[in-house]
Amino acid sequence: MRILHVLDHSIPLQSGYTFRTLSLLTEQRRLGWETHHLTTPRHAQPYQPVETVDGWEFHRTPPPGGPNLPVLRERAETRLDEVIPVIRPDILHAHSPVLNAIPAIRAGRRHGIPVNYEVRAFWEDAAASHGSTSEGSLRYRLTRALETRALKRADSVTTICEGLRADIAARGVGQDRITVIANAVDPAEFTADAP
Repeated sequence: MRILHVLDHSIPLQSGYTFRTLSLLTEQRRLGWETHHLTTPRHAQPYQPVETVDGWEFHRTPPPGGPNLPVLRERAETRLDEVIPVIRPDILHAHSPVLNAIPAIRAGRRHGIPVNYEVRAFWEDAAASHGSTSEGSLRYRLTRALETRALKRADSVTTICEGLRADIAARGVGQDRITVIANAVDPAEFTADAP
């Protein structure tokens, strides 16, 4: 199984997002699957077409000249169209936010590759919790509609908890297309000697 992961950002940045991503990649490799990794223009680091960090190779997408969201999507689609023929993945695994899912779904359709969309949080709810919009606002409703459209178009959906699974199902995605992969801790990472 060859998987191309489409990521918002990655190591060397440190966040819960990058830690979960590394755990998923590590487990997939333990299963004998081949993982490849592409970050979209939102990866805010000096641009390099390919970067190796701690033994992991990432295909980077060049940043646009400004914060124009359609340009971000188009850049990611263009980069996917460049990388897919080289990697020849069996599946595209788009990690939230929805700005990663949209170009992955569009590229997947063009190249005949199924797309799994992994939802860790909904973009509209994250914006409301950060105070950049409010629940029920026009921006909130438009973002929710965009997220719902991506969920319905993805071939499969994974998420981190039963609450998000219920929300995804309530948006019209069949239960048989949704899988929960919860965050977890590897007990081997801890020792009895730890302070």
